[in-house]
Amino acid sequence: MSKQGIDAKGRWIVLDTTPDGVSLLAVGGENHPGISPRNWLDERTRTVLLEKLRTALTSGEAFDGIVRYGASEYAVIAHPIVSPDGNRIVGAYGIFEHPGRPVPEAPLLGTWQWRVHKQTGKNVGDDSSLWDSNLFEIYGIDPATVESKRGPAGEWLAKLISTKDRDTIKLVIDSGISVNNRSRHLLSYEIVYGYGSANPGKKQIAMSARAYDDPDYPEAIMLRGFSREVDSPTKVVTPGLSPVSAGLVAEALFALAADRAFAAIDLQQEVTFRTSSKWSHFGLQPDFEGNVAALAHPEDKFMFERHLAAAAAGHIGPEASTNVRLRTTAEAWQEFAVAVAPISADEDLSRYLMLSLVPVGTGA
Repeated sequence: MSKQGIDAKGRWIVLDTTPDGVSLLAVGGENHPGISPRNWLDERTRTVLLEKLRTALTSGEAFDGIVRYGASEYAVIAHPIVSPDGNRIVGAYGIFEHPGRPVPEAPLLGTWQWRVHKQTGKNVGDDSSLWDSNLFEIYGIDPATVESKRGPAGEWLAKLISTKDRDTIKLVIDSGISVNNRSRHLLSYEIVYGYGSANPGKKQIAMSARAYDDPDYPEAIMLRGFSREVDSPTKVVTPGLSPVSAGLVAEALFALAADRAFAAIDLQQEVTFRTSSKWSHFGLQPDFEGNVAALAHPEDKFMFERHLAAAAAGHIGPEASTNVRLRTTAEAWQEFAVAVAPISADEDLSRYLMLSLVPVGTGA
């Protein structure tokens, strides 16, 4: 197909927008890695639909009417995609067809925003995380079950992203916050649909996101974007970020012995972003996402934190385990032999660690 050849008549197209320009993400069921719509759409599509979408991107106003092209008339629909707070247009979508002909159902596009500290990556402000109603629908979550109007930010990574993609997405997002280059990033990952319901399922999601300044919080950046369901993984585009491989997590995992519980932690944010199935089997809190050191017995906590810091600095390896009493769901103390390995050994101080936990005795 020539670069001028995409005829989008009768198919919804999805665009995102950044200061660098407008990018084409989808034409019907075809996904694209943010290519130029002016270069890749055919002349009729550019004239009939693209101009109306550009107007929606600048004005925030939708269009639903007739557009003439040569001797023909077309029914055109063009909608902006607006952030949950209504302050930013992040994309647009639309379709054109001969008047009176049926058109396919519009794609479900869910918007979100997330304000985080530039250095620590922690949430900033009471309204740090917002979801629109479409995003709740994409994830199969009833907003009434969420304690506030905020999206379930604390659960998003640890519970709503499938295990197979969780490590990579965690590392990519953290890298994006750290680099903070204002570029548009495209991610694709599998989610758990209907988490907590009787019949949860899986969906593949594509996300377009970038960072914005927040004048009310100069110490933070505002991440905004939108997500949509796709049939299969789309191309991941992360300009300016170091390549991140889920293999780093596997390498750290296999550096430790098998047949035990594992936990992947972020020392900078003081969070646990992944636990293995044995974690809850050994009586530890399921889907735990807090600071793992907070689970330690008061008499063991300082020693445990020193051990983690020494492993992060490369002063000790996974062979140097330490015994720590951790609080279980039964409100008892279970002693574990804990070994630690850095997920990446390329830096002087590893931010991410993999922990191996083996029960010692029967607990108290």
